[in-house]
Amino acid sequence: MVRPFGWHVGAFVGLNGILNLINVATGGPWWAFWPLVATGFLLGVHYFFYKAMSVDEQWAAERVEELNLKSYDRSHIEELKSRYSGENAKQQ
Repeated sequence: MVRPFGWHVGAFVGLNGILNLINVATGGPWWAFWPLVATGFLLGVHYFFYKAMSVDEQWAAERVEELNLKSYDRSHIEELKSRYSGENAKQQ
């Protein structure tokens, strides 16, 4: 999924760059805006699918640890962890 996304970004930049150059060369109203919006929307959809497919348990664990380390209220997080593990132990 990474390689097709990179290709999609390259196609987006290339296509819209060419269309904008044509638009500037011909003058008149800025018609190249609409293809830019449409291809930008498609690129955004592709990006969300790409990110959704690249999330796994390891990424989630790393992200949780990163947020935990950046937390300004670490004592509150530690309290929640102990409360959750205590409830978990009682249920088993």
